[in-house]
Amino acid sequence: MPRSERRTATTWPAWLARIGLLGSCCALLGCVTTHGATADSLLKQPASSTAVREYRVGSPDVLQVNVKGHPEWSGSRWVEVNGCIDMGPLGGVRVEGLTTDEVERRLAEFLGVPRQDVEVKLAQFASQRVYLFGEVAGEQRAVPYQGPETVVDLLRRVGGITEDGAPHEVRVIRQADLDAADPQVFQVDLQAILLKGDQSTNIKVQPYDQIYVPESRACRVGKCLHPWLRPVARVLTGNS
Repeated sequence: MPRSERRTATTWPAWLARIGLLGSCCALLGCVTTHGATADSLLKQPASSTAVREYRVGSPDVLQVNVKGHPEWSGSRWVEVNGCIDMGPLGGVRVEGLTTDEVERRLAEFLGVPRQDVEVKLAQFASQRVYLFGEVAGEQRAVPYQGPETVVDLLRRVGGITEDGAPHEVRVIRQADLDAADPQVFQVDLQAILLKGDQSTNIKVQPYDQIYVPESRACRVGKCLHPWLRPVARVLTGNS
């Protein structure tokens, strides 16, 4: 076989493979664009604070207590291991398992003052945690549980997800029963929630849930590309 024919025969398969990979990059463009729109939409609104009102106090949370006209009863109060807060000479008041509204009512009754004169806020959430894994903003970490907020509100509170995350494949892993062999796993579709208004998978977080955001397919494919194709892929996906 002439040299030119041999060169053509050996180079055509390589070029066809490269063209195929380039086509894959183009096919992933729409997917990556949607992922970016979802990540941007996630941070356009602040996290809702309504879940805090349903938060159940526990040790070692810190409460900020204000009693109108009584500075001696006001100030920061640590929830002790016995579930009580120390009110000085008056003794302890059990608050474990109560919401802040319920703590206000209990303190008003204990102190003998009108309910409207007592205000209680959570100064520090320290008794329960939620765990973040995968493509979340910042490091994988444990964050304070702040009540039954939705997955979207939680992710907004912690800074969102990375550009490499797969927003339609978020998982919530929950060990609801310590005696159960397998945990419950819930799929959360951030794309449907944020771009289509479908809230059906936007579940409320429970204490000690694990939130996992996997890598997107585009990110996984990008890591497999030949080095010469990576700059092209970055341009096509807007990550240059």
